[in-house]
Parts: sequence; structure tokens; C-alpha cells
Amino acid sequence: MLEAGVAKVCITPPIGAPLAGFAARHDACRGVHDDLYARALVLRGADVAVAFVAVDLLGLAAPFVERVRNNIARKTPLAPDAVMIACTHTHAGPVTITTFFNPEQSADPGYMDSLAAAIEQSVENAWRDRFPAAVGTGSAAVTGIAVNRRSADGKPVDTEAGIVRIDDHQGNCRAVVMNCACHPTVLGPDNLLASGDFPAAAIARIESCRGCFALFVNGAEGDVSVGHSSELSAIGVIAAGRTFERAAELGNRLADRVLAALDTIAMFNTPVIRFASAKLELPWKHFPSGDEARADLERARIRLNDLLPSSGDYRQAQSDLLYASITNFYAAERAGSGKTLPVELQAIRIGDAMFVAVPAEVFVELGLTMKRNTRRQLFLVGLANAYIGYLPDRSAYTAGGYEVISAKVDETAGEQLTAGVLDIEGRLFA
Repeated sequence: MLEAGVAKVCITPPIGAPLAGFAARHDACRGVHDDLYARALVLRGADVAVAFVAVDLLGLAAPFVERVRNNIARKTPLAPDAVMIACTHTHAGPVTITTFFNPEQSADPGYMDSLAAAIEQSVENAWRDRFPAAVGTGSAAVTGIAVNRRSADGKPVDTEAGIVRIDDHQGNCRAVVMNCACHPTVLGPDNLLASGDFPAAAIARIESCRGCFALFVNGAEGDVSVGHSSELSAIGVIAAGRTFERAAELGNRLADRVLAALDTIAMFNTPVIRFASAKLELPWKHFPSGDEARADLERARIRLNDLLPSSGDYRQAQSDLLYASITNFYAAERAGSGKTLPVELQAIRIGDAMFVAVPAEVFVELGLTMKRNTRRQLFLVGLANAYIGYLPDRSAYTAGGYEVISAKVDETAGEQLTAGVLDIEGRLFA
């Protein structure tokens, strides 16, 4: 018999905390538009238990995730690698990692301790409050939200939103999981209010309409957003339409498609629940030496300082400085690392569907390729269990651009990831 449990714990940062997501944002949090949460769903099958945790954050580092998972394992029967901790990737949450876009920022240790406790508590509470349940998986076609920000026609995007529905034994819908591939970046670098962006609006609508619990996990969103340029956002150019009203509109659009599909999903009382994990060794991209990277960064700073903001070359100089800063950060990180970048690939099976967690911003073409090549229903969960930055497909490296410069791994990494997903599928469905 299947059991399920759900819970959420608030993780909203204090006023004055730095917000993460945009290199061009320099002011701290001035208020709260909507609270941020750690949301947990646990499923216990005949002999296996798993947990999905969605946190309204940009990303988390692997050591932090390991610490939280181990603490959860000490407090519940859940194995560490049966716990999936995925970030929604809101760009209006607190700083929780130091990486290529914020090399001079660091997470507040006090907040990180409270965050760890909140995530652990959400899973503990969900485990404690389990109820007899039925589960079903399905999908909905969603258009009008995601745009490929690297192409002129806005394609490709993944229009399939994955759904998990949890019912109690009276047939009442108790929980909904949404999986949708899109950057939650309606709100730009000028926003100084904590917010979950459009996923928060989607969650609120589903919970209001069905009286249930909902959570959101992202997909292969590396080159997919709501239509804004990643490079221009990074240097602080504010486009029109980056409003809370627009975030609500897009969130409601996603929620309405999911709500319409809920009653078409077949439910099962005794589905197969399994989990598996694997370590991949992804190849580092080539970076200049530390001395070369630092010299390039200094030259970019001098050039920008020598220009007036009204100069026709000023915006390009801003981008050059941004790219030099990213390369300098990665060159230093690469120098202290081995020949490859170890990452965890984790998967949870629910019946005939599988959710595969990747600690990266995977390009949508890779996600679509994986869906075509797997034999079962696949939902990719990005930004999960760690954060290694962007993971572009091979063709993107020829075109270059912000996401490619911001990638740690080389052009073969996507193919290795795809092979890893196929391998883990074989283990889950053996």
C-alpha cells in the first residue's frame, strides 16, 4: 500500500539580505512580495521510500545538499540518495551559493543553518503526517510561457509539463507536483522583493482551486526563459514587462493547463517506487591560466572605466567585463580541481515514469533528446542536488554566447549526460 505525506516550511530571508540571480543587482532585499518555502513530498511504497523537496532558491552547493540529506537520513528512514532537493531557480531569493555571476558574494552562515533546518523539518513533517494514498503521473501541453532566448524564432522549447497527482483513499486530490522547463525570470535585476516568481503564482492557483498542496520543479531550462536576454539582464538592462502582474499571468497559465489535465490521470494504489543514483565525470572546458584570466579581467575593467555610459561601446564593454569575470572565476576553480568534474545523477521512478535530477541548467535540446531516446516517460529535474552552471548541447558551443561562456564543461558533456540517463533508466526498470 502506498503512503504519502506533504509539508512546507517558510525560508523567506530577512529584510536586508542580498538577493541572488543577477550580476547587475547590487541592492539588498527591501521586502517580501510572496514568501519562499521548502516544500516536501514523501512517498512510501511496499519496501522503498523517496522524497521530493522543492526550494524557492536559485541553487545550492553539493556539500550543503549532502549535509541536509544525511541529517534527513538520521531523522527518518529515508536513504540520503532517495531524497531529491531541487531549486525552482527563482532569481528573487537569497544568496545561497557563490558562483560565476556573484564571485564576491557569499551566503550568510546563519541563514544557511536555518535553511538546512527548514528543509530537514519539511521532510520530517511530511514523513510524520503520511496518509494512505494513490498516485498517478501524466502531463499537460503548455504554451505561451517559455521562449528559447538564444534563437530568433524562440524555439525549441519543451511544451510538456510533467505532473504527479497524489490522492487520499477517498479520491480527494491532496498534492500536485509540476515539472516545467523555464527560467523563472519574469522579475528582473531591478526587483528587490523576495518572490518565487511565476512558479509561486502557479502553486497558489492550484492550491486555491483544488484545496491541495502543490510544488514546482524546473526542467531543462538552460536556454529557455520567459523571453528576456540573459546577457542584457546580467549587465542590468531592464526590459519592459518584468512585473508581478506578468509573473501572475504566466503562473496562472501554467496552473490552468495542469488543472485541466489532473482528472485525466490514471491513479494507482500500489505503484512501483524506486530510486537510483550514479556518479558522472564530466570533462572541464578549457580555461586560461589564472594569471592570464586575471590580466584579461583587469584589462576589461580599465576599458570600461575609460568609457562614458553614453558611449556606443559602453554596453559591449560591460559584457566584456562580465565575461572576463566569469572566465576568471572558473579558471581559479579549475586550477584547484581534478581533470573532470564529478556530478551526481539521481532518478526516482513512480510507476512507469521517472524523474531524473541533474545539478545543472541543461539546454532544452538535450532534454528533448533524452525524452525521445528513453522508453519510459521522462521528466528531467534541473538545478537539483547541487549546481554546476549551464550544460549546453554541442551545437551551442559553436554559437557561443552568455550560457556557453558560463558553462564549466565542454561540448561532450551533454552526450555523456544523455548516456547516463539511458543507463539509469535501465537500472530503474530492470
